[in-house]
Amino acid sequence: MGHPAITHHPLHRADGSTSYTSPNTNETILASVNGPIEVQRRDELPEECYIEVNLRRANGVGGPRERWLECVVAGVLRSVVLLHLHPRMMVQVALQQVGGEGRGKGKRAWEDVSLLPGLVNAAVLALVDAGIPMGGMVSAVLVGMDSSGRISRDPVKADMGKNKSVHAFAFNQHGDMLLNESVGVFSMEEWNSMAEEAEKACVSALGKGSEDYAMEDVGVSLSEPGRGWLRAELEEMAVEGTRWKEET
Repeated sequence: MGHPAITHHPLHRADGSTSYTSPNTNETILASVNGPIEVQRRDELPEECYIEVNLRRANGVGGPRERWLECVVAGVLRSVVLLHLHPRMMVQVALQQVGGEGRGKGKRAWEDVSLLPGLVNAAVLALVDAGIPMGGMVSAVLVGMDSSGRISRDPVKADMGKNKSVHAFAFNQHGDMLLNESVGVFSMEEWNSMAEEAEKACVSALGKGSEDYAMEDVGVSLSEPGRGWLRAELEEMAVEGTRWKEET
């Protein structure tokens, strides 16, 4: 499983933005964040911030599928953003799918589920780039199982049709599941196995640190060399954010 290709702050007019290219499908998600900004009265929440997610496909007009994806992503973001710090305000997240090919009417559900991890990861990194206060970090991954029962993380597009089921999961740094969307045929035992594999992948992406929970509990060795890809990206963003102090 390779690591995603990420570009920080490609859009200079947005408060925060990220370009995220999935390691399995090579589809790119361009995410931008603006906020906290004023919200329309109909969406105003008296005690917390409103999260608005807008998704645009690479081609075609948005419909119920896009609205469902927006609701799923918004639910994950609400789990990590400190909403109470900005009551009666809004954080606006725009997600643009760049490139990518559809899989036909019979595979629409598979396409939607396989797109979810990229949408979540891109949105979270854009929130960090915008400086939105967050109570934790989340990582998302796609897991598939073929007819022989073999589990694969981030299956490539060519192998997607060979899987009997695919699953989009997201976990925070504490190992709490924040996203669970599945499509295909599978048993509860198989789902448990894939959920465990997804947790290992997400915790590994968040990397090692004294404040992280013991990753041995989910089978990730603390002696495993290197940092997780997400932790490495966050550290790079932190260095870039303070570089101006060194230059003045």
